Order: sequence, then structure tokens, then C-alpha cells
Amino acid sequence: MGRLTDDMLQLWQHIDRSRESRLAQQNTRMSEVRQQIADFAAARTLDGIKNANTRAAFVNHNTTKVNRLLNDCRRSRQVMAQQGRETRATFVSELSKQTSALLAGFNAERENMAKREAQRRADFIAHLSNEVVSSAQDTKQNRSAAKTVFSGTSTSKKKLTLQAV
Repeated sequence: MGRLTDDMLQLWQHIDRSRESRLAQQNTRMSEVRQQIADFAAARTLDGIKNANTRAAFVNHNTTKVNRLLNDCRRSRQVMAQQGRETRATFVSELSKQTSALLAGFNAERENMAKREAQRRADFIAHLSNEVVSSAQDTKQNRSAAKTVFSGTSTSKKKLTLQAV
């Protein structure tokens, strides 16, 4: 009877150690996921600040260009008042072309910036998604292994062992 009691005590201790180990691993994973979520939030905040700064710089740059264009227009208008009708028509045509070119440049610059930022965010989210999926798969495998340990074929072997004693 002492050997059976010792075996049962060892089995019980093994189960306790396995449970403690599993809980420690689970707590570690939970803290890792919390950290990943916190890192994602921080990165998202930083990206928002960077995007806001980029947009502000873009607007400031465009404001400077528009102000320069307006100043040029004022000076040109003063000159134009002194010139003839044909000269004015040529001026308006050139100014229209310059304005169209400037607007096309602004639009292309804004579109390129938007594409780059969208790609960076998509890459970050894809990476984070892969990390979360990997973590979830590890947890699933650990739970499956724990289930096998606690309720797998070892239960029937225990019954046969106990019946033989």
C-alpha cells in the first residue's frame, strides 16, 4: 500500500508542477500580448503624430508656395496694368499653365505621401497580425498538449494499473 501511496503522491506532485508551469507560461503569454497591444497603441500614436507633422509640413510648404504665387500675381498685375491687351492675354495663358502645373505637382506630392503612409501602416498591421496569430497558435498547441496530458490515454492506463493492484 505504501508504494501505491508514493506513486499517487508523485503523480499528484507532477500534476501540480505541470499546472504551475502551464499557468506561468499562460501568464507570460498574456503579458506579452498586453505588451504587444501597448506597443501597437504607442506606435499608432507616434504614427499619428508623424502623419500630423508631415501634413503640417506639407500645408506649410504649400502655403509658402501659394503666398509666393500670390505675391508674384500682385506684382504681375501691376505690370500688366501698364501693358497692352495682347500682352495681358499671353500673361493669363502662362499664369494658367503655371497654376495647373503647380496644382498637378501638389496633387502628385500629396498622393505619393498618402500611398507611402498607407503602405507603412499596412506593413505594421500585417506584422502585428502575424505575431498575434502565432501567439494564438502556440496557446492552442499548449492547451491541446495539456489536455492530452490530463485526459489522454493515461487515464485508461491508470484504471488498468489500479485494477491490477
